[in-house]
Amino acid sequence: MRQRTISDFFWRDPEISDLSQEDKATLLYFLTSPSSNIIGAYQVVWMIAAAEMGWTKDQLLVVVKRLKAKGLIDFNDTGWVWVKTWWKHNSAKGAFSPKLLENAKKQCAAIPSEWRNDFVESLESVGINRVSIGYPYVTQYPIDSLSIGHEYPTDTLSNPENTGKNTPPIPYSYPIDRVSHTVPHTPPPNTTIFNIQSTTTTTTSAPEYDASLQAQKTVVVNDLIFPPGITPEQCSAIQTLLTSSGVAPSDWQSILDEMHGAQLVVPIGNPVGYVRGIAKRASEGSFAPERGLAVANQREMRRNLERQDALRISAQHKTQAVEIQLDQLPDHLRKSLSRILASKAREATGA
Repeated sequence: MRQRTISDFFWRDPEISDLSQEDKATLLYFLTSPSSNIIGAYQVVWMIAAAEMGWTKDQLLVVVKRLKAKGLIDFNDTGWVWVKTWWKHNSAKGAFSPKLLENAKKQCAAIPSEWRNDFVESLESVGINRVSIGYPYVTQYPIDSLSIGHEYPTDTLSNPENTGKNTPPIPYSYPIDRVSHTVPHTPPPNTTIFNIQSTTTTTTSAPEYDASLQAQKTVVVNDLIFPPGITPEQCSAIQTLLTSSGVAPSDWQSILDEMHGAQLVVPIGNPVGYVRGIAKRASEGSFAPERGLAVANQREMRRNLERQDALRISAQHKTQAVEIQLDQLPDHLRKSLSRILASKAREATGA
């Protein structure tokens, strides 16, 4: 897990002294984002960034536009963010040291072309000569693809090694509406399906769960079953994260089940960040399902009960159909068939 150091000057910086609480929290997020790199100009997925802040994408972009108007950051539609206060909290000489120079040069060359002159001038203002970083650049790097994580060693996504513990949310409050999180205590039978269809089923709850909470809803998107309380925006962000994580799709449900199992023990304020941590472990081969096993077993038990109910109902329908057909026969044939069926029944029971 990477560590970012923020100077305590942050709270007395005249540039941000008049910012709102939301603006300061968002600027702190971009200074410490898991997607950040060593030069402070990097690409994010807006939906994931918003989910990590506990907001919707639209809520985040409102704040981002205010920060841009203040000259504290710049951003574009493809998810690139340039944190212009980066060098107040990070060492330029360290980022462009011989050990990291090649990596830093690649990152500089990858930023959007319309920012490069201004970005290089900002480097010169902190003592980094443009010649030393190979400016102007010959090789053009693609800037229009959204990604999670980066190809460079120092840009890997940071996340605590989750062992069932929840990643604590950023401790701040703000007046704009947050995305609400409910804390489930049961794998409920009612299922809401986004983008597919809505269905309602009823099954018997397991004894270890609180039956009074059976009205909670799980979320199913593209055959993935999400825990209760996950919003459509978070579902989309988690799907994007899993798609880009390198984890085999066959393991995605196990990751979601692990989060569901953890939710039964402790509230998870940042589902996207929690999934990122498990996905990182899974991609490294160190993830073994624990709390998710009970969730998966409960789901399989419900499916078995549903199959048994379906077979019982089908058998009842067949019996009713036979009775209807017998009633429609002439009286003498119906009595004859009834005697034959009764005889077969006695033979089957050994009477």
